[in-house]
Amino acid sequence: MTERKQTGTTAGPGGGAGTEPLATIVIVNWNGAHLLPACLDGIAKQDAGFAFQTWVVDNASADGSRELLAERYPWVRVVPSDRNLGFAGGNNLALRQVTTPYAVLVNNDAVPEPTWLAALLGPFGEPGGQHLGAATGKVVFLPRFLRMRLSTPTFVPGPHDSRELGVRVSSVTVNGREALREVLWEKLTYGAEGPAKAPYFWTRGDGELCVPIPDGGPVTLGFTWAAESGKQVVLSWDGPTGAADGGRAELAVGRESTTVTLTVVGEAPRVDVINNVGGIVLTDGYGADRGYQQVDAGQFDQPEDVFTACGNGMAIRSSLGHELGWFDDAFFLYYEDTDLSWRIRARGYTIRYVPGAVLRHIHSASSVEWSPLFVFHTDRNRLLMLTKDATATLALSAVLRYPATTASIAVRTLRQAWRGRSRPALRPTLLRLRVYGSYLRLLPAMLRARREIGRTAAERRSSLQSWLVSR
Repeated sequence: MTERKQTGTTAGPGGGAGTEPLATIVIVNWNGAHLLPACLDGIAKQDAGFAFQTWVVDNASADGSRELLAERYPWVRVVPSDRNLGFAGGNNLALRQVTTPYAVLVNNDAVPEPTWLAALLGPFGEPGGQHLGAATGKVVFLPRFLRMRLSTPTFVPGPHDSRELGVRVSSVTVNGREALREVLWEKLTYGAEGPAKAPYFWTRGDGELCVPIPDGGPVTLGFTWAAESGKQVVLSWDGPTGAADGGRAELAVGRESTTVTLTVVGEAPRVDVINNVGGIVLTDGYGADRGYQQVDAGQFDQPEDVFTACGNGMAIRSSLGHELGWFDDAFFLYYEDTDLSWRIRARGYTIRYVPGAVLRHIHSASSVEWSPLFVFHTDRNRLLMLTKDATATLALSAVLRYPATTASIAVRTLRQAWRGRSRPALRPTLLRLRVYGSYLRLLPAMLRARREIGRTAAERRSSLQSWLVSR
């Protein structure tokens, strides 16, 4: 590959060098020097057949990101920021300067397959493409995973916690490397608990987990866990293709935290797990990734219209983006892509899911799920989005329910502390109060935006909400 090919300016639609670029790829970076090489190397390998350019917005990184870009990727245009503007503001810093027909967004922790860009922009040139506002691809987690099943007896902690709990897992290692936060087990656990720096997960009695493992060679897995009493945990997994049986291990767990290990043969099948194949919004106003944590078995291999696009791997018609003002700067992080998608649809445009546009994304590499930062922005921005985009009934229901739920959580926390004669865990309640305070501060701006969206809309809010799905 020549240097000119790396710049994305060799081949335009007419096939000649020097052709005006069709698209601008925008990557927002904050202290991601360890992530950028894989991402940019993947972009340099794009077999696009047309000209494109690549911009990296650096959100005041302090880890040598700009030096790395200058030394190893001189073909990338760096858009510097003197402070961290988040995903929304960082993208906007570049997007408001874009003059190419299409703008394409990629996370710095994602690696595109060679045909990703060509596939993503393809639908814009197909029949009916003039009605397409944005396209979104298939995002799968990086690396590949071992699909496992866990089974163990359960217990119910007490009258104030009616969950059926299996074992408490505080560490998962892969060949000695900690991978607790990288395990995909939404179908098995109740979410992260405990302090941010030392989280743990309570499992259900039965369910599936996907553990990230390298290709080739035997793999040693370690589990550190405890339970309410001594009992057995059964872990099982598929065997090599064509094998009659897979692997199975019966492991002990007790009251004290212990570590157990098992070895998985090198031929055990690795699977791709879906991160996002377009987005959905639930009838109660929560956004979600379509297909999240499903093993990719071809069930999403057909292109189709979706309600929202994922900000990681999204292409948008630049003229429309400029009309809409791109992302809402106030969102900073999370829900900004769902809000923009809702506004794209309000203008009467469609959003297309393109299964051939594949990105591989490192799970929670840039931010930690269920951290205070994550909870603050997802909770607040969901309320901001609904205030701007949803019907008044749905928006008011969510906005009024939030403080009511906060009060209920506070009362339950105080009661549990009083009965247990312990200090109440007030941080979750205080965080929710911060969320609501920030929402109220931004409410006037969101109401102005709501009026502007209504003034320019080509489709009614009630019509758009026919896309919302039940839990």
